[in-house]
Amino acid sequence: MTTNDKYDNPNLTAFALGELEGEEELLMAQMIENDPDLKKEVEAIRGVAKSLETDLQNEAQGTTPRLSVAEREEIFAATIEKKPWWKSLFVLGSAGGVAVAAIALVMLPNLTRFQNRAERPMVATETLPTTIVNEGVPSVVTQGNVVARPPVAKDIAAPVPTKSVEEEMDFAAAEAPVPAEVASVSSLQDEAQPATEAIGGGLAMPMSIAARGGYTRSKVGGLSISKKTERRSMPITAEDTKAEIEHNTESYSHIAENEFQRVSDQPLSTFSIDVDTASYANMRRYLKSSQLPPIDAVRIEEMVNYFRYDYQTPRDGRPFAVNTEVSAAPWNARHKLVRIGLKGKETAASERPASNLVFLIDVSGSMEDENKLPLLRNSFKLLTEQLRAKDKVAMVVYAGSSGVVLPSTPGSERQKILDALDKLSAGGSTNGASGIQEAYEVATKSFIKGGVNRVILATDGDFNVGMSSEGELVRLIEEKAKTGVFLSVLGFGMGNYKDSMMQKLANKGNGNHAYIDSIREAKKVLVEQAGGTLNAIAKDVKIQVEFNPAVVQSYRLIGYEKRMLAAQDFNDDKKDAGEIGEGHTVTALYEVVPHGVIQETAPAVDDLKYQSKTATPREPGAPHETSSASIPAGTSSDEMMTVKLRYKKPDGDVSEKFDVPVRNQTREFTQASSDMKFAASVAGFGMLLRDSKFKGDLTFEQVKSIAQQNKRVRGSNDEYRDEFVELVETAQRLKAQQQK
Repeated sequence: MTTNDKYDNPNLTAFALGELEGEEELLMAQMIENDPDLKKEVEAIRGVAKSLETDLQNEAQGTTPRLSVAEREEIFAATIEKKPWWKSLFVLGSAGGVAVAAIALVMLPNLTRFQNRAERPMVATETLPTTIVNEGVPSVVTQGNVVARPPVAKDIAAPVPTKSVEEEMDFAAAEAPVPAEVASVSSLQDEAQPATEAIGGGLAMPMSIAARGGYTRSKVGGLSISKKTERRSMPITAEDTKAEIEHNTESYSHIAENEFQRVSDQPLSTFSIDVDTASYANMRRYLKSSQLPPIDAVRIEEMVNYFRYDYQTPRDGRPFAVNTEVSAAPWNARHKLVRIGLKGKETAASERPASNLVFLIDVSGSMEDENKLPLLRNSFKLLTEQLRAKDKVAMVVYAGSSGVVLPSTPGSERQKILDALDKLSAGGSTNGASGIQEAYEVATKSFIKGGVNRVILATDGDFNVGMSSEGELVRLIEEKAKTGVFLSVLGFGMGNYKDSMMQKLANKGNGNHAYIDSIREAKKVLVEQAGGTLNAIAKDVKIQVEFNPAVVQSYRLIGYEKRMLAAQDFNDDKKDAGEIGEGHTVTALYEVVPHGVIQETAPAVDDLKYQSKTATPREPGAPHETSSASIPAGTSSDEMMTVKLRYKKPDGDVSEKFDVPVRNQTREFTQASSDMKFAASVAGFGMLLRDSKFKGDLTFEQVKSIAQQNKRVRGSNDEYRDEFVELVETAQRLKAQQQK
């Protein structure tokens, strides 16, 4: 092994240890392939790692001497000074020194991360309850970047406590090798590989190193690369958090807020319903990390729809009921606020149709963080516990390639499903398209006519291999949606979260999108609201509102910017729209400017040259005031608007339509229902977070006061509404700090 300066490159060591990712990894692999000397250097580094296996075992069994504190400090000082780790290794003469150097090898990736945050920042995460996976038990050898571990304890346990560097050394040195229990995983198991080797990216490595460091392997440029899974054993510092913010690659689609529309120009407002809640949970994650969320991460309709409301259920045989209410707007007393609320029919769990579910799980390298794959496993375990004997679950995973790790399995074989979840581990690149195609094939083969047929995609959305552009993936999902299989998208993680991608996939896949930031949120989405999340009772649900110009001068739909439809789309059954699930509530809010109120926020439209208008002529740019001449003859002033709805049955192709008139009412906001007030406070909060030009004179203090007084649902406090008040207080503090 050479120590020439040519090879004294920290990236070379990082590559040998599998610490490089993406483009850096590929570039280094190509460089090494073209340089025989570098290739020998990499093999030499790996050779030392392999030769340390016996020494690690001997030291763990107490048959070799231990290093002094001074000798240990010398090893770690060398790594902090960025000296090649093998230089420190060779100054030690005892077997104990070699063993501790091996532990330095295991710890080096973590030390490297703290030295070089710009290259790979560590994500500051909330401590999450996770199922303890026995890192001493090696994984079963499989193919296609799929990792399977033998069965471990199923109970949700407390998180592993943080250890100092010295404690980590003692912990790793004291660990004894644990024999592997071989378990098969569907058709992906590689029988040719020895069962005592662990795998993460497609190739195997020695057991004892994998047991101590959580190493996995992948193949790049013809080279076998070991990759260490992050143990996150060091405390997160303010510098780490800053680096994470600076190198954040999360993506959100731009949102241009809906403007006021004049009824004389646009009497119809048409949109698709939205039951997604991802934006609220994601916004909460930001605020709990003492950060204000990006403006485009705030989708007001998803924030409002996060909460349950006491709406009347359907009584006329339709799949959902329509509830409406009108009051003054809390941010502008001259304007009115109109609420349209849908409530899906409710069914007892025992009466729900049989479910054919496919868990489509991202096990790529980007999913290794604690708030990704470990949280994902525990989330799916909660759903698995709800399965009935007539339900069935299959499991497809994807990284560089995809594979079926669990064929369609009855809910009565719950332990088999839980075991399959326990065996998953992260490693490799992300070929989401491959997994999507395979998951839909599995779901189609097990299709239950009249049942719930759904793919549940769980990912951070960071697709980087194969079909990776939004356009390609959206077209793929649109095509697969024709199979009759619906899609749910569950987002996990932070730092590289691709919200824009997942939102589009859910929209086009006849599905819903939720963000899971904690085990509590997983319980809400997959247990408390399982019927709404999984069991669609109507699809392609569209709303079209026709405003009465005798009563309404202009209007603005609050939120739903990504769900707007053309007026003619309402009657076009080929146009896709949103789905509503069992028990779901959907809320839409309109801010309405009554006829005769001077409004300066809506720009004037020039008079038409080739078409006469009944409206009173006005100068361009002047405030619009509709005169009595603009009121169509015969229009009843008793109605403010009519709400028209279209929907299809889950397995239908022809839509049904019905209308609900909304009377013109004059009621102060203080007289509105508790649900109306709370929904308005959430919408107002969203406008404040977005710094909306329509927020009027609303303040955080007002939002907090309204929410505080309306936290109760059916006579008891709602824990999610309680939390909302706390989030408003946090945002108020952060905004104040920002303005200093």
